[in-house]
Amino acid sequence: MTGSAAPSSADVDQPPLRPSLRERLARRPPSLGFLVGAGLLGGYLAAALSALVVFRSSLDRLPRNAAWVPPFNPIGPSGVHPFGVIPGFGTDLFNAIWRATPWDLGIVAGILTIDVFLGLFLGAIAGLDEGGLVDSLVTFAGDSIGTIPTFLLAAVVFAGLLTVAPSTIGLPVFVVVFGIILWPTMARTVRERARTIAHAPYVDAARASGASFPRILVRHVMPNSLGPVLAQVPLDIAPIFFVLSAFPWYYTCELPGGHPVPPYSPPTPYLVPYLPFFSPLPSSSFPEWGYLLGFGTCEGFSFPGGFNYWWMYLFPLLAIVGLGLAIGLLCDGIERWRHFDR
Repeated sequence: MTGSAAPSSADVDQPPLRPSLRERLARRPPSLGFLVGAGLLGGYLAAALSALVVFRSSLDRLPRNAAWVPPFNPIGPSGVHPFGVIPGFGTDLFNAIWRATPWDLGIVAGILTIDVFLGLFLGAIAGLDEGGLVDSLVTFAGDSIGTIPTFLLAAVVFAGLLTVAPSTIGLPVFVVVFGIILWPTMARTVRERARTIAHAPYVDAARASGASFPRILVRHVMPNSLGPVLAQVPLDIAPIFFVLSAFPWYYTCELPGGHPVPPYSPPTPYLVPYLPFFSPLPSSSFPEWGYLLGFGTCEGFSFPGGFNYWWMYLFPLLAIVGLGLAIGLLCDGIERWRHFDR
């Protein structure tokens, strides 16, 4: 009796065939949402590149007009100042948001890159090693970090680093620290997907044919676990700007002399930009959307206060929401392509 030949590694160590990008584009053109997201993100990139060219050496500081600092009769949106003027800073808000665009795109890109790499890699390893030592360690570390509020953990870690090496700690270190802080949520969702993929027939076949753990991880588990990553990335933008907006709230509402405003005190003459010592921003005149939103909200709802000064916080908020919307629509469009049946 003739026995059947054992399947070779080349026959079984293959994931389900997927259509190429060209085939997916031919069968299903990009959705309207994907095109809108790509257009929005393209607009942000164009604004960032133009800011690098226009402002160059002055990109890291806001120009200030002393006449605009006091909040008496603040200048609202007009043809000369499309986004109005924000008192305290004494700067044109359109100019400030434009200058901040390359900085914020860089901050978000750096944090999300670290977040995605750690979340995908560690989550995939934990799911493939279900019940093992690596799975236990990754789950324990992720759950321990994830139980601490993001802002509190970021502030404590960054402040601790500042006390150790104040001259070498700055915005780049904050990006690394925050990326490391964000990974547990993504890793947990990836782990659940990886657990399912680890028992898929083609993975069992690859394992039976002698494929190593790293090969299965890189070739099968990680590429097929991108769905949770694409779903989580847009949600991780909010904590980034929440932290950056919360830093100025800690000390922003101050008297011109630098003395904190006592609780329940009468309105002060005007507010001035100020940052706590553990803020990652290099100075109180640094252009950054979250900082502008925090200060604009404090300024807009304080003296003189009221909804008549809506532009001080609305336009920084729209800049943040627009970026989140663009990334969300892009991730959704990519996920649709990935699941398009061949």
